[in-house]
Amino acid sequence: MNDETIGPAENEAVGGGTGGRRTEPDTIRRLSRVAVFGLVRGMAAATGSALIAGVTWWMRDH
Repeated sequence: MNDETIGPAENEAVGGGTGGRRTEPDTIRRLSRVAVFGLVRGMAAATGSALIAGVTWWMRDH
């Protein structure tokens, strides 16, 4: 098959940026986003737990 038999849309689908293999920087970027999300989620859970504990303690003692 030569280049003349491949249409422009097919050529973009084969060699274009969409639908191709992911590169390492994309994987690293995704992993860093997941790590940051986990960190923020953990901080929010810890803050919420401490707040609930504080309110419970205050209600019992006052």
